[in-house]
Amino acid sequence: MDDAPQPRRRAAPGYRQISATLTQEIRSGRWSVDEPMPTEMQLVERFRVGRNTIREALRELEGLGYIERRRGARSTLRSTNPEGAFVNSVRSVEELVEYANSTNATLLVSEIVRIEQELAERLDHPSGTEWMRVGILRRREEGDEPFCYSEIYLDPKYRDVVPLIGQETQLFPLIEKHHRIVLRRVVQDIEAAAADPNIASRLQIPVGSAILRVRTKFFSTDGKLVETGLSHFPCGRYRVRIALDRRSVEAS
Repeated sequence: MDDAPQPRRRAAPGYRQISATLTQEIRSGRWSVDEPMPTEMQLVERFRVGRNTIREALRELEGLGYIERRRGARSTLRSTNPEGAFVNSVRSVEELVEYANSTNATLLVSEIVRIEQELAERLDHPSGTEWMRVGILRRREEGDEPFCYSEIYLDPKYRDVVPLIGQETQLFPLIEKHHRIVLRRVVQDIEAAAADPNIASRLQIPVGSAILRVRTKFFSTDGKLVETGLSHFPCGRYRVRIALDRRSVEAS
């Protein structure tokens, strides 16, 4: 008997990966506006996934304004660049933070900081505590205007994951992998704000411009706060789309 280890089969791509691949191909000019897109079955064979996965990917492209779908007919390309804003489509906790992996990210700063009163209130942290601050600037593609500047405040005992930032630009998956803890709870608050000089310079907008400030707190299984992210989005460059399915309730 041959006991040699067998190569692992590559996991099938999810609909978000397929959608991202097709979006890149559309924006690169692979198809012309009003040209028919590949059929569902052609995409099934290409990506080696089920038809439902392909339909979800096409539904997302339609929602973003790239394609037009008609029952019983092939999808057609409607636009190669339907909107300047980055759109984050969210239907689960995983997708809430997954957008970070489909963008171009630049690590700007990593340092230990002591949280003063004003920042403590913004983070909902005790003042006087020390955290690892990581600054990341995000663009849809290299060369585009930045659509997000994030300052991530990390428990210093996890600082060893910061040098590992590369293709994986979310810190929590790195923490889960290297410290064997599990993300159990995410709490997110969104508020309108005005860009201070630091945020304005990062996002290349005038000081005082309208922004969305999003605070996302990540908790481990034991309820401990591991990471807090403050993400700043300039007006007109980002939009989040949330779709929630209502669970059926059985009559008692």
